[in-house]
Amino acid sequence: MGRTPGAHAEADPAVELAQWLRSLRRQAGLTYQRMARETPSAGFAPATLWRAARGTTVPRWPVVAAFVTACGGDLAQARRMWTAAAEQHHSVHSAAPSSGREPVLGPEFIHTPAQLLQAMRAMRLEAGGPSLRELEDRATSYGVTLLPHSTVGAVLRGERMPSKTLLLHFVAACGVSRAPSGVWEDAWDRAAAYRRWATGASGGGRDAAPRPALRGAAP
Repeated sequence: MGRTPGAHAEADPAVELAQWLRSLRRQAGLTYQRMARETPSAGFAPATLWRAARGTTVPRWPVVAAFVTACGGDLAQARRMWTAAAEQHHSVHSAAPSSGREPVLGPEFIHTPAQLLQAMRAMRLEAGGPSLRELEDRATSYGVTLLPHSTVGAVLRGERMPSKTLLLHFVAACGVSRAPSGVWEDAWDRAAAYRRWATGASGGGRDAAPRPALRGAAP
């Protein structure tokens, strides 16, 4: 009836998630403003909840959880659908074998600045691609930002290595990593040690090794 045999197999998990979220809202009969009021502890604006149901990108899990909770939906089903969408989105954006980029590794396997950079970029994608300003807002405490957008931008462009503190705040702001903070600290220590070794091996110049190592991973 107007549907091709391969339509189901080719369905986009992100679109399916968005359609399901929209159906939940219709069944609950809620406006986005009302949904935001129903989940005050989550702190998401109506516009954030609206974007989650558009299907143009994969929203962060906390946003999906707040959306589903407000509508009285099944969180277990939401998690399954979100995981499928996030994994598909991640595989599409990270698979480029001919580009020469480093593969995305878990924090326990990271040993170089380039691998750390790829992991940070992958986290941001999995979190739904929040803007640098949004990341900055998520990591602001008592009026002091812990993730300055200009610094984070330089890090994600491969122009500098993050400090350990900035890395930990970045991981927390993305909210998608299931690894303990100590695992990320160890990953940073290994990458920093590699950076020091590479700098020494190249003659100790300030920019001799770190920049090529970081820029080896294309955005």
